[in-house]
Amino acid sequence: MSISDAESEAATAEHRPGLGAREPTVLVPVWWLLGVLVLAEALHELFGVGSPGAVFGLGIQGFLLVAATILCLARAFYGPKGGRAWLWIGAGLGCWAVGTVGWDVLYSSNPNPPFPSVFDPLWLAWYPLIGWGMALLINERVKRFELHRWMDGLAVMLVVITPAVALIVQPVANHTADNSLAAVVDFSYPILDVLMVGGVLGVCGLLGWRPGRTWVLLGVGCVLIALADGVFSVQQARGGLIGGDYDFLWSGGALLIAGAAWASAPGDETHGEAYGWRAILLPVAAQLCAAGIQVYALFFSIGRSERLVTLIVLVVATVQIVISRPRAPSDDAP
Repeated sequence: MSISDAESEAATAEHRPGLGAREPTVLVPVWWLLGVLVLAEALHELFGVGSPGAVFGLGIQGFLLVAATILCLARAFYGPKGGRAWLWIGAGLGCWAVGTVGWDVLYSSNPNPPFPSVFDPLWLAWYPLIGWGMALLINERVKRFELHRWMDGLAVMLVVITPAVALIVQPVANHTADNSLAAVVDFSYPILDVLMVGGVLGVCGLLGWRPGRTWVLLGVGCVLIALADGVFSVQQARGGLIGGDYDFLWSGGALLIAGAAWASAPGDETHGEAYGWRAILLPVAAQLCAAGIQVYALFFSIGRSERLVTLIVLVVATVQIVISRPRAPSDDAP
């Protein structure tokens, strides 16, 4: 192939959406602008920088969520690879944005807004929509079923669930006085967040711990959203804001998820078989987590949920060892 032919082929690939194409250069200043707005929101909420009657009082979070929705949906129609996945995730962001903007319009000036509100179904719709979108992304990357990798994903979900139950779900339970609808909604957010974050981390194990930029950004964004929801749920259960406002975590998480949409096409990042420590990382981590919980239980009381998770972790780790055991050549014979 001549140099001119190679240059022509590279130029074609660069302008072919979803097949090695980079994000449009026009988005670069857009990302910078949105990043500055998130920083401004964080400074305002943490340190009181900026007057409440300025842009912060006009719903900056709603604006950022709408921007994230538009960027995610734009990626869905930009190229053939991963389009359906980002359409579903963009729809989830859209529900979230509509709920936030609607809440700002109706209740931002209300010192005692209702909880739950008419917008909670929109916020809760975010979870099944992003869950289905992530399932489609996994389908783009994982072309065959490998049981040991799925077990890795299950193990890391359990490792995440254990501290999350102790740090987020249990405090909400301790400060919730009844079984009303408000309590159910308040519980729903941290529980669904734990499953979402655990699912994203589980995908990392499923991909041989080479998730690529898309899943890294998606995971960090989900973690920020989970932190914000966890703080809000504890504050709501205790009857008010404690330790300040952290809405900027929601904004930053949504923008990171939108950034994941443009990081790369799902099929452009490949993964190989895990070797060495990466191959046994999850079984070892799972058993260390279970052992740590049992050591802690020698000195302090723990709930039944932590004990149950410990038992499941040990079962999963045992199954992983059985699945990944070395086999003699005769074992592989038909």
